[in-house]
Amino acid sequence: MRVLFKQSLVVFWGLWWAIAFLTDFVGGLEMLGFTSTPWFDGQNYPFLKQTLAPFGATAAIDIALFVGIILWALVSTLLFSFAIVTPYSHKELWIKRVDYAFVVSLGLWLAFFLADQVVMKFDLEQNHMVQGGFQLLCYLTIHLLPDDSPG
Repeated sequence: MRVLFKQSLVVFWGLWWAIAFLTDFVGGLEMLGFTSTPWFDGQNYPFLKQTLAPFGATAAIDIALFVGIILWALVSTLLFSFAIVTPYSHKELWIKRVDYAFVVSLGLWLAFFLADQVVMKFDLEQNHMVQGGFQLLCYLTIHLLPDDSPG
């Protein structure tokens, strides 16, 4: 049961990062006029642009940061996908892939924490801290919770 729980946490975060990636990717396509999808919230780029405007950020900086976020979410999604399809019976490889997925994606949360502090968006920082903290808790759970006991 504990192994299934650990695997479920990895699947949950794989799905979460896939949705985060798709939301921003499709939002970017909407901004470019390639699509119109009412079920995706494409407001992250306009919010990023508005947040950075008081600091004199150029459109190139806004776009580069947004593309960087999208690519980081994509890499996180792919790494979680590799972990999800790895059988737990190959535990050493499974743990290695889980580690990569969590460390890379937690790195984005750390980048968000720093960015929130720089632009003094403390309400956003609190949201990122809760999400990133929950992901860290899940990662620690995978490592600290023992596997199923025999019998």
